[in-house]
Amino acid sequence: MKNQCTWRDVKGFRRFLVSLIVVINVIPLVAQTPLNETDVYNRLISRKTQEGYTEGTPWDNSHTYKNTVYFDNVPPGYYTGGGCFGFMMDMMEYASYSDYPIRIIEGTYDNLPVIRVGDGVRLYNDGHSVVVLEVNGTEVTVAEANYNGTVHWGRTIDLSEEFNGFNWVATFWPEVSNTIVTGITDNVNDSPTGDLQIYSLNGVLVKRISQTGLSVKAVLQELPKGFYIVKEATKTYKVYNGE
Repeated sequence: MKNQCTWRDVKGFRRFLVSLIVVINVIPLVAQTPLNETDVYNRLISRKTQEGYTEGTPWDNSHTYKNTVYFDNVPPGYYTGGGCFGFMMDMMEYASYSDYPIRIIEGTYDNLPVIRVGDGVRLYNDGHSVVVLEVNGTEVTVAEANYNGTVHWGRTIDLSEEFNGFNWVATFWPEVSNTIVTGITDNVNDSPTGDLQIYSLNGVLVKRISQTGLSVKAVLQELPKGFYIVKEATKTYKVYNGE
């Protein structure tokens, strides 16, 4: 059984823009923490045993959260999420070390964007938010709050099913490069460190490599010719495997 939790509020944004123009040129650049899906997953799942986030903890729309990073182009502190939405914001920012802005990518159940671990997903025709723990094709395993009024871990949802009412995905992962690598010998790290994933363009996970030292080029050559999205720890790019 689902709870509607649609509270999203943007406050003081216009006032902020005036001061932003004044100070933006003096804000120092801060190095972002490198991300990989294994680390993001471990950070998310660590909260399963943290007080306030354990299975069955009461959670309703009285639980609110203010953004600490840019969320959908709204500056930190000016976007308030309630209930399941606030839980989603909280978890996403925790998973990404609060180092990355969050953007929203629209979609439909039959035109899904690429979904990654740590993403927030809006379901049930703008009625409920969840956080992605695992991805298996179009199915995701999630953590969520205000689900029957509590925190819940481990539900599996098929985003391609129309009745689940997919609306959009919120993500902190860097955008896929528009540069298409025309040959898999170009710009491909043949000895990746950490997790590496290869997706089809419609977001289906085709191959996952967790150990180091394997040749990405060799793995790609085993796949049918075509376009793929390659995700490494620090970059994401399109590859045309035509060799």
